[in-house]
Amino acid sequence: MSTQTNASNASNTQPTLYTHAKRRFADAWLTPGVRQATQLLLVLTLFAGSAMGQTDVGNIYCDTAVEDGVNVVFGALAGLGLPATMVFVGRSGLSYMRASGNPNQQNEARRDLILSLVGLGVVVLAIVAPELITKFGDNVGFGFSDCVTPF
Repeated sequence: MSTQTNASNASNTQPTLYTHAKRRFADAWLTPGVRQATQLLLVLTLFAGSAMGQTDVGNIYCDTAVEDGVNVVFGALAGLGLPATMVFVGRSGLSYMRASGNPNQQNEARRDLILSLVGLGVVVLAIVAPELITKFGDNVGFGFSDCVTPF
């Protein structure tokens, strides 16, 4: 009889599957990544409902301030972003060529050149991305309104 009592006491001290799962879920929920991902999914679910009922996404923005805002932002990005990044790429390239014997200046110029090229890539991708997204949407079966697509 004493062996059964010891076995039942041992099973009571060990956590059950439910309490173990509950503890693991609480630990996972406390991590910032899980909480932020859940919040992002909730926001996307909230705002995706109104877009699902449209055949052309964005046609509610035609002839409004949003259309003008999109055109102004992308015009400024192309008009100011490309020349500015080209100036920074040229300046950092020249400083790299002039730093022939000094390794500290070479490393700093190389870092500036890499960051300038990354900035140029971001600007070019921001200009090209709406067209790529539009072509992808056409292939998948939904389209974007012409008044929201910049350029």
